[in-house]
Amino acid sequence: MAAKVDIDLVWAALRSTRAEPPAGIRGGRRKTYVAALEQAQQMFTAAANVGVATRPLLLFYALSQGGRAIAAAAKHVNNNDYPLVGHGIKVNPSTLVGPIAKAQVFGDNTTAGSFTRLSKFLNSPTWDSTAPVSLGELWNTLPEGSEFPLERSVGAVPLPVSVDEYRGLYQAQTASPVQLIVTGISTDIAPPPQHTGPAPALEAFLSQYPKLAGHTAIYVKGVYPHGQGGTVHLAYPSSQSGYGERTADALAHSTLYRLHDRYVFPAVGVNTDSLHPVMAWWAVLFALSMLARYQPETWADHIAVDSSKVAVPIEQLLTEALTAVSELLLQTIVDVSQ
Repeated sequence: MAAKVDIDLVWAALRSTRAEPPAGIRGGRRKTYVAALEQAQQMFTAAANVGVATRPLLLFYALSQGGRAIAAAAKHVNNNDYPLVGHGIKVNPSTLVGPIAKAQVFGDNTTAGSFTRLSKFLNSPTWDSTAPVSLGELWNTLPEGSEFPLERSVGAVPLPVSVDEYRGLYQAQTASPVQLIVTGISTDIAPPPQHTGPAPALEAFLSQYPKLAGHTAIYVKGVYPHGQGGTVHLAYPSSQSGYGERTADALAHSTLYRLHDRYVFPAVGVNTDSLHPVMAWWAVLFALSMLARYQPETWADHIAVDSSKVAVPIEQLLTEALTAVSELLLQTIVDVSQ
């Protein structure tokens, strides 16, 4: 789980961009950016002061308004394309009754819909009703969700990564590889330490993580302490000689998350690319908000701590969302405006 941060500082950083919005945006686009961020902050604040019964509604619409700020700030998006209209995402109504992990989520195929358009801006895949993705699988793609899953056996979970500073990065030869440390691999899949030769089960497992493609060698390093699972070092070619450049080459095979953590994320459903973290949260919060809004009696059953096994995971995720999504808004606005 990400380190604890001061959420007030995150929003102070976001508020500081409103007097001089990123990417030099002006006119109606600037007004959209400023107003959307103000609404997002107010909704996050309101969400922090209500119970689980209504929190997903406020969180989803807070993220939706934050998404409008991201689109307005995106330097590569022209003035005709930045507005987001409608949800752009749906949930199969018949799956809102029954096990919550089985709820089916999919894009609505509109080009202007918020989920579809923002996914395009962030190079994140979408999918439609012919291949819906379950809430349980989407939930597990969030680092916070995978710690308290709705259903453990569905989909793959994010894996923490870091750079191997001791092999390759300090070498002067430009042909030496860089290495990425990947942890959290099931010890049922990881071969014994110092294993050499083919490892088909491990290769198949790693293929679920699109950004890990292209490695030239795998070095099995065994099990980290504190139950973090098996660890491997993946070698990638690099033509760089400088420490910073070589580090960047290695980290390019991972995703920065919440400003301070690094993960590799799995592809979901039929997609061959992983979701942008903002869009993963979008899909999860949308499904929860639809359940809370349109099936309040079912939602009340799910969040009943005395009788529901998913009540605490839901509580935990919705609490983490207050900080996680706010940090992701700041990170993503900075990313798209450069």
